[in-house]
Amino acid sequence: MKSIIPILVLPGHLCNGRLFTHQISRLSDVAEFTIAELYGADSVQDLAAQAVEPMPEQFAILANSMGGAVAFEIMRQNSKRIMGLALVGTTARPEWPVQSARRKPAAELAAEGKFGAVAEMYAPVFFHPERTQDGAHVRSLELMIAEAGYDGLRNQQKAFSGRPDSRPDLEGITCPTLVLCGRDDIITPPEMSEEIATGIPNAELMLLDTCGHIPMLEWPDHTTDALRGWLEGLGI
Repeated sequence: MKSIIPILVLPGHLCNGRLFTHQISRLSDVAEFTIAELYGADSVQDLAAQAVEPMPEQFAILANSMGGAVAFEIMRQNSKRIMGLALVGTTARPEWPVQSARRKPAAELAAEGKFGAVAEMYAPVFFHPERTQDGAHVRSLELMIAEAGYDGLRNQQKAFSGRPDSRPDLEGITCPTLVLCGRDDIITPPEMSEEIATGIPNAELMLLDTCGHIPMLEWPDHTTDALRGWLEGLGI
């Protein structure tokens, strides 16, 4: 009988555990999930230190989007504790101008409590065009933004805008790694995932067709199946 694998989940900017509801439910037979709330500090170094506090000595990481910046920081701080790494729609690069430009109007809307407007602003870049008008997806995004609140959003923006370039560290990652990305991801395009998968020895790259930045919601079954295969590969 295989052991249950402890997984630290690192959600992306504006998001929380709601993003992974399908995966957590379907993978409960092989994994125990701990969701990090990445709101409580304004640097990736502090967010990484906070995130690992409740975890056992050995655990795996599942990170999406800007949660990947925290994952890379954890690898720098605690690489020997990590048994596996799954990176979904993320980048190893530092902040670039398009990201910075998008964050300012979002913060201004959040300061006024207009979380629905923030969700509507991000939906076209979060989701594939076929799902941009999906009310359930947009509503889920709005709820997560409201739960983060203005202070949480600002902390995240500061932390992620100051993240280091993690590309030089990729070759030192030796744990089994899955890199998953939507082919139509606008925020972190496929070439960024390809860059990560090329940099990490023996990483597996999977690209999903007709999918944007949030595979967990857009293609939940495909994402869950990919994660199950990754978990089985950990050999626990």
